[in-house]
Amino acid sequence: MPDREQDQYGTYRCPVCGHRDGAELRRGEAVGLVRCSHCSTSLELSLRGRDPVRFTAQVASEPATR
Repeated sequence: MPDREQDQYGTYRCPVCGHRDGAELRRGEAVGLVRCSHCSTSLELSLRGRDPVRFTAQVASEPATR
């Protein structure tokens, strides 16, 4: 099981369908690839500023693996 202190949990809004969801990025990971749970679009997530609970989402150029 991953160490929770090493993960950053945040929310994002899918730019394709507008669905809001949550995800985890490993601390120190600049970008995470996830799939929208509503429309299955591959998304790149990155931290939005210093607030660790908000992610910026954009459509990914490669398929997400999680």
